[in-house]
Parts: sequence; C-alpha cells; structure tokens
Amino acid sequence: MCSAEFSELKGTPYWNARCSQDTVDAVVEHVTHGNSFVTTGHLVGCHRTTVARIVRVAGSHARHLHDLNARDLQVTSIQADERYGFVGRKKEAVWDATVIDPSSKFLIQGEIGERTAALTQSLLMHARARLTDPHGLVLFTDGFLSYQTLFPEVFGRPYRPARQGSRGRFPKTAYRIPRSAAHVRIIKEYSGKRVVNVRTEIAAGTQVRVNEELQRLGYHKPNTSAVERQNATARRMNPHLARKSLAFARLRIHRESLAHLVQGIYNWCRVQRGLRSKLDVPKGRQLYLQRTPSMTIGLTDHVWKVRDWLSQPQGVSCRA
Repeated sequence: MCSAEFSELKGTPYWNARCSQDTVDAVVEHVTHGNSFVTTGHLVGCHRTTVARIVRVAGSHARHLHDLNARDLQVTSIQADERYGFVGRKKEAVWDATVIDPSSKFLIQGEIGERTAALTQSLLMHARARLTDPHGLVLFTDGFLSYQTLFPEVFGRPYRPARQGSRGRFPKTAYRIPRSAAHVRIIKEYSGKRVVNVRTEIAAGTQVRVNEELQRLGYHKPNTSAVERQNATARRMNPHLARKSLAFARLRIHRESLAHLVQGIYNWCRVQRGLRSKLDVPKGRQLYLQRTPSMTIGLTDHVWKVRDWLSQPQGVSCRA
C-alpha cells in the first residue's frame, strides 16, 4: 500500500476545505455579490476566518484558471483604467488596474498596486501576452501619462536606429507604431470635483485606424465606457471596493484573492443583458441567448455554474 490519497476534488477549492461543497459554493456566491466576510459568515453559518480561507484558496484557483484559459484572444481594441481603493487604512492606497475588451466585455487582465508606471507596465505587458495580434489593436485610456509613454514599447515593433559614424555606442532601441495600432487618450478636465470638459487625443497611430475601430464598435466618438461601466460592476460585486463601507480589506492577500475570484465569476458565470443575442428560432418563450463575456469572446459555448467552474481542476482548460 502506498498510503496516498486520491480524490476527484484534488486541484480544486473543495480539496481539504474542511466544509461541504455547498458551503464553499455559498461563500463564493455571497462574497461575489458584495457581502463582507462577516456578513457572509452569518448567512452561511461559519466563522469569518473560514470565509477568508475559502476566498484565498478560491482566488488562487481563479487566477490559475484565468492564466490557463485567457490566451490567444482575438481582439481589435482594449480599454484600460484604474479603480481607487485601500488596504488596512485609507493612507495605504491600492489601485485595481484593469484591461477589458469593449466588444465582449471580457476582463483580459487585472493588476493591483500603487498607481505608478510599474503598475501600468505590468498591466499592459501581461495583457499583451494574452493576445493573438498585439500589433493590430486600438488602446483607449484616460489621461494617465504612463499609458502614452509605454504604448510604443509594449505594442510597437522594436528596431535599432542606424549609428551615425563608426565610433561610439549604438543608439538605443526605438519602437515603430504599426499602421494597424493606435492609442487614444480621453482626457477629462475638472473644476473642483466636477467634469467641465472632455477632449480626445490620438497619442499614437492614425485617425483612419481609430475611425475604423469606432465604426466596428458602434461608437460615435472615442470613449472608455466599457471599462468605466465595469468599474461600477466591480464595486458592486467586490465588497473591498464598495464606497463608504466597513468591508474594506484588512490584508493585501485577501484583497488580491477576492479580485481574482470576482474576475473569474464575472467572465464565466455572470450573464449580461447587453451581450445577449437573438435566437434564429425561438425556444418557446425564449427569444434571446443569454451570454457571458467568455461566451462572447469565443472561449466557451455555455454559461458556467459556480459549482462546475470551481470543480475544474488546475491545469484543465475550460475552453470549448
């Protein structure tokens, strides 16, 4: 006898959870509907430390599934933005940076940290690695200058300029923006806390490429409406992001774990009214096919239930 344990739950949040699968499902459902750890514990019938442990394990599981499945994405535009928050106390500001596909509403990448150029670089580089053609997209952002600085390096094509003469160092690597790529900044001007003007600026690329993408998206002018709307959804789903709430994250690991968990549930398990498609042949009274972002972008062909999604072992793809 080898004395080894074998279970179909190994590699899932249910493995050694020390509680039933129904309890794990209930905890995940409640915390991703905006309930705090304490409130979730009262509703489910367990201690808040149990809720925190389940969130940590499920968040790690969600991150691994996202890394495995969110690859070779075929998108022609992305939108990026950051959400303000904090950990422990308000003086410790932490930002949730997000990249979303405005067409399918699929969350491509999320990063957490201080709002610096390093956070922006990590966000864009990881998002770039998930795309099939990173040189053929339009990036829509706000006026944060780090996006403009990093766009050529991340989405451009590197080349080495010719050296002038035969002595001295070679010039630094430069980046050429392809005709199929562009970067548009949507800059808001404020008077106090009120927006008084919004102007757009093409930081890289051509107006022709931008107009082509706007027509494909059905937009009349450049905007970041998809990621701004997702910010509101994230604050509703994630209790750590709720404004004027006592449910903020005390520990950094809980903040990161819940962010990964919310991202996974949003992409795979939550249908959106704006993504539904009309059926060619109605099924009784059903006229529309309800879709999730992962269905719209082509990663799966059905809405995943929370139990099925959590039961997916690490290393096994969810893609159809």
